[in-house]
Amino acid sequence: MELFSQKVKPSDLEKGDHVYTWRKNIYSHHGIFIGEGKIIHFVNTRNDGILRFSASSGISSSGTYCPMSNCGLEKVAGSGVRMSCIDCFIKKGKLYRFKYEASPQFLIAKLRGGTCTTARSDPPEEVIHRATYLHENGYPKYDLMSNNCEDFALYCKTGLWSNDIGYQGRSSQANMVHPTKQEDRIENHIQRFATAIPRACSKRENKDLGIREDVVKVPVDELSSFLLALKLT
Repeated sequence: MELFSQKVKPSDLEKGDHVYTWRKNIYSHHGIFIGEGKIIHFVNTRNDGILRFSASSGISSSGTYCPMSNCGLEKVAGSGVRMSCIDCFIKKGKLYRFKYEASPQFLIAKLRGGTCTTARSDPPEEVIHRATYLHENGYPKYDLMSNNCEDFALYCKTGLWSNDIGYQGRSSQANMVHPTKQEDRIENHIQRFATAIPRACSKRENKDLGIREDVVKVPVDELSSFLLALKLT
């Protein structure tokens, strides 16, 4: 059934789950469930579109009651890493569980990115530790193609980060649209259009976190120094 829908009820969530919700049915927003109805997620602070909690009224920007104190706020100002209740995370959408250790066949069958990976998840306690550490200490700057909300959740779940200086992106959604040198050589517009979907699926499969060889395990407390060294290499 997961092939058709990975929808999950909040009551069925387990600590450390990687969850997502669809925004405008176009792209998925990701986070880590840490228990007690709370999700830690990463947003673009310049244009986040995430519900913010009003401490004085207890009302979210959607007009619904929010039971969580300081919902949607950051511990490190401007970091983009926020802790929100489930309702404010999904807005008026549905909640889905991201699948790990998916088979290559499952990966190909799921035409939409941002839903699964062949990579293995670490134990829940390690996942939650990474998410809470980044919430409390900050996280690298948001970048739509190289470091978005899916990248954040994938790192929390696996501890894996790319050592490719040219392109850091691990998000399947971003990888599907990220241009390649081979695509640049396609000059025929009809051919480019006709092969768009197969090319996107191929890029997603080849760049899947569980398949690619340019990723390494990075302890969360060493992530900043790792990225600094990577830039200086």
